[in-house]
Amino acid sequence: MIRMANSDVQQKRHPLVFLVLLRLTLVSVILLIITGFYIHYPFIDNGWGFLMSMMRGVHFFAAGILTISVVLRVILMFIGKYRDWSSFIPNFRDIALLPKVIAHYLHLRDMPETPKKYNPLQMISYLAIFLLAIFQIILGFALMFPEGALAGLNYGLFGSEVNTRIAHYIINWVFILFLIVHTYLAIRDSFEDTKEVFMVKGGEEE
Repeated sequence: MIRMANSDVQQKRHPLVFLVLLRLTLVSVILLIITGFYIHYPFIDNGWGFLMSMMRGVHFFAAGILTISVVLRVILMFIGKYRDWSSFIPNFRDIALLPKVIAHYLHLRDMPETPKKYNPLQMISYLAIFLLAIFQIILGFALMFPEGALAGLNYGLFGSEVNTRIAHYIINWVFILFLIVHTYLAIRDSFEDTKEVFMVKGGEEE
């Protein structure tokens, strides 16, 4: 993650509760990706027997953890001591900074000062990922209970359960690409912040 250039902004960027939810989300997403690929293409055991049952069980368990983590994180965006919903919704001032931020990532200039804890490009990408994660969770429940309350997604919006599975699979690849790009940029811009996510509790922005 990128350090804010504006030293006047005094706030916790990564309080412990956010770090715990982030770690739970990351672990659950990785488990979902691994087990999801096996469920999609059972290259061992021909998709039958103990291994498939185990993969499905881990997939459903990780989906539950992801659902709880995302719901709690969204709630904490709007209530509590560390509510930070404004850091995920860019305003006109944030959008005006977007060309300079993109230029920074293209190595054409330094990062401009940002008034919030995330720069505009981060805000847009994080908001998109949150919305996509919520949609992916809904698709997962629609596939888990194809004749249940979300049957309209399977047979209405997507036309068939097969198409819902394809959409679920495609979004899986979006998450993979996001993780790759996000990890690269996080390490490139601030290795200390990256270590904080995995190793230590959140701290005050200096």
